[in-house]
Amino acid sequence: MDVVSGLLEQWQLDMRMVRERMYRAPTPRERERWHALWLLGRGWSAAQVAEALERDAHTIGDWLADFKRVGPAAMAFEQTGGPPPPSARRSRPG
Repeated sequence: MDVVSGLLEQWQLDMRMVRERMYRAPTPRERERWHALWLLGRGWSAAQVAEALERDAHTIGDWLADFKRVGPAAMAFEQTGGPPPPSARRSRPG
């Protein structure tokens, strides 16, 4: 918890702000990352967060390391594979 508190302070955030970002996240993946950070800030271990979110503990650790390095921008989700989003698949007028 002290590690997360220090990181939040470093990036000028508090737990209320993390919770708000969790609720307002534009994608489910981003919401999940903010949720993990919020749980870690509440004193949960990475293993507990991983179990609750059905993720690997290493994934939670990676998200925390990214947050430490980049800050809030690290919580954003960018699709890197799979089919394009529905808006990009719309048929073009012919």
